Amino acid sequence: SSVSRQINERYVALKERGVGHAAHLIKDAVIGRQDAPYAGYYDPYQNEQKAWRNTFSVICGRLVVQLRGVVIFSNWIIFMLTFFEPPPWCRDASHLQIVADEYEYDPAYSNSSTVKEYGDCKLLLDAYGTTADDEENQQLYPNSNTMWLTIYQSKLVELTCVFFIAMYMAFAFADDGFVPRLFFYPGYKRWTHSVQCLVLVCLFSSTVFENTTCNPFLRMLILGSFLRRFQRELWTFLKMVPALLMPLSMLAIIVFFYSWFGVVVFYNSPQGIAAFPNLAEGMWTLWICITTANYPDVNMPSYNENRGTIFFFISFMLFAFFYVMNLVLAVAVNAYDESIEERKSSRAKLSKDLLSEAFTLLDHKDENSISRDSIMHVMTILNQDIPEILRLSGEEKSIIFGFLDKDGDNTISRHEFLEFGTVFLLKLEKKSDYATFVETRLPSISRSHFYQTLCKSVKSIRFESSVDIVLVLNASIVAAQDYPMLAGQDVSQDPSYQNGYMDTVYEKAETIFTVLYVIEAMLKIMVNGWKHYIETPRNCYDFFITILVVLASAYVYYPNAYNNHAIIEFVVMARVLRLGRLLFRMKRFRLFGLISLEIIPAATSVFMVLLFIGYFFSSLGMLLYGGIITRDPHNPVSQSLLEADDFVDGNYWANNFNDMFSGMNVLFNWLVVNNWTTQTSGMEHALSGGGHVTGSKWLVRLFFFSFYLLGVIGISNVITSFIINAFFQQLQTIEHRQGPDEVIEGEALIRGSRAVFESSLVTGTDTGLRNTVFYAHIRPKHMDVELDERAALRRLFSRSSTASSDNNSISAGPQNQVQAEPTVSL
Repeated sequence: SSVSRQINERYVALKERGVGHAAHLIKDAVIGRQDAPYAGYYDPYQNEQKAWRNTFSVICGRLVVQLRGVVIFSNWIIFMLTFFEPPPWCRDASHLQIVADEYEYDPAYSNSSTVKEYGDCKLLLDAYGTTADDEENQQLYPNSNTMWLTIYQSKLVELTCVFFIAMYMAFAFADDGFVPRLFFYPGYKRWTHSVQCLVLVCLFSSTVFENTTCNPFLRMLILGSFLRRFQRELWTFLKMVPALLMPLSMLAIIVFFYSWFGVVVFYNSPQGIAAFPNLAEGMWTLWICITTANYPDVNMPSYNENRGTIFFFISFMLFAFFYVMNLVLAVAVNAYDESIEERKSSRAKLSKDLLSEAFTLLDHKDENSISRDSIMHVMTILNQDIPEILRLSGEEKSIIFGFLDKDGDNTISRHEFLEFGTVFLLKLEKKSDYATFVETRLPSISRSHFYQTLCKSVKSIRFESSVDIVLVLNASIVAAQDYPMLAGQDVSQDPSYQNGYMDTVYEKAETIFTVLYVIEAMLKIMVNGWKHYIETPRNCYDFFITILVVLASAYVYYPNAYNNHAIIEFVVMARVLRLGRLLFRMKRFRLFGLISLEIIPAATSVFMVLLFIGYFFSSLGMLLYGGIITRDPHNPVSQSLLEADDFVDGNYWANNFNDMFSGMNVLFNWLVVNNWTTQTSGMEHALSGGGHVTGSKWLVRLFFFSFYLLGVIGISNVITSFIINAFFQQLQTIEHRQGPDEVIEGEALIRGSRAVFESSLVTGTDTGLRNTVFYAHIRPKHMDVELDERAALRRLFSRSSTASSDNNSISAGPQNQVQAEPTVSL
């Protein structure tokens, strides 16, 4: 059977000394990281006396990799619990008058099911009434109405997820042979496993004993311990901090001396009383200037009396805002570039060292060569024991060996072996996998003259141009239909906008256009095949919009009782979105679109750092400031809030920390910076009354200042640095990818980021395969925007005489190598 054959293959492979060890080293070289040296892991291949432990280690090692996605999903669930569970500040709010009144009105309230399920949160967050400023039927404690879980449900979900994570940790412990010394091996493994175990114990204890104040921070911590790319970007940011301290110190000195000067110059004047009453307030005023939130309002009192005072503020803004803040960005970009270069070099060195060690383990006779059988044994263990590496078929193993054996002598030298780190980034696909349904199931039709003519027409430029003309006509119809609304006319009484019937010329025309789009998609899928169709971003975009339009149109026009006006508007806008494909006709826009598609997946880890900072500050804000933004007339805080004129006039009530979603919105507003002083003024006034301690105003300012330093000056500059670095790197890569076709060694044709080759001969090595055409493209494991796929393919298909001697040449630019035409084509 297949299982017994695989077991026998594994048994034969492991009989060769060093194969298991070498396979794990190759895995680390391919994925570009090593959590611990091989000595830091349990070796299931050495001690044959412990067969049960070896078996458990291998099985659990596979489970650790295969269940990682499930465990990360469990971590995200408990991470998101904070958004949907009752906020901690209102679970016991007996000190508030509205709660005390409820206790007095209903003595059984404290034992009611509502209190058991939500604490006092249900009463407070659902409270509507007349506000302190006499507005009727308003939320007294404004919130986003996302308290969807009870305390018990949140507890149940959390404990369930903690159980799954604990089971995963048990599998990881079994993977290390149940040896604590290996599970907590010094370095990365020790701190991650220690953090995960400690946080799990704390989460379990706090949830069981219902003391969940710190749970949001614990949830954030354990999720971060599982997200490697997040850890990498966080470490990059932490390494940038020393470089950022110098320009920030310069900024602090400028603010200090200008504040000092402002207090003296504007002493006892309207300007001084308003903005520079003392050194601390003066520094806060100038800090607001740097964020541009109060400029030029801040200087108007003195400027109206003396035009010369403008030079004080202009000089400050020139030094602090235009020079130092841009200097901070420049330092951040430079530090990030250095970090990327260090990351590249360290990964290249790690790969070379690991592969050299693996080669030494397999070169038993010190002949500087490894036999084909040894390489096949290694690939057998990679297939069966190491799920991080994509499983290879027998054909793919032969092709991989051909890429390695560049001189065709059926052995692998040390220099050739170092290509293992790149070869396993390849994704190989048979050309036959791209065959269409008609070609595979209806071959007689596919060979007919009519079908061939149809294929030629659908693949032609004229067909695409015809679709674009239809799009323009569709846009004209939509514009004509929406003109009254766009012109500001009242269409609420026009039944054609809301009745959900196809009763106008516009609706009938748009339905015809929708049918044409469906026909277009069907023709392209039939002619090109589904696999080839979805590889093109423009086709994916068209297909997605077409499906949306069809589903929404069916919902609206099919006779039913749910004709929703909002859905009708969505249908119209979805049709307009198809106009976006016209932008793909422009070369520069298409280039920027391709760059964005490459950058965005890699950028998620950088934005993750920003998410975690927002999550931390929003959770902290709920603990410190939950409930202080209130319109409850019985709460003395609401009277203090009414003194914050800008806050009240701007109707900023929904900007608060009464729940997690509201808090994240406040932080996003602060991240954008504009009008952030309106928000802080409300919080300052709220904390100045209601029995709060003196100095609470400065706690609010410290809270904002800390977030601004980390979120705006810190992570936002990291994001900017990442995008700048990735844009120029990917611009170069895509320009190389769009270069002319290249024929390498007469064996492979490289077009775009993909190579096509006939598999019987690979870099001069006979693979034993016949008449099978493959596509090959690079599939990086490390998700960095730094790999030139075309250069990597060129390197792999080049024989030893033309191959570069340095692994780092993967990032090199294109070199046209025009040889004899290959016998295959795209």
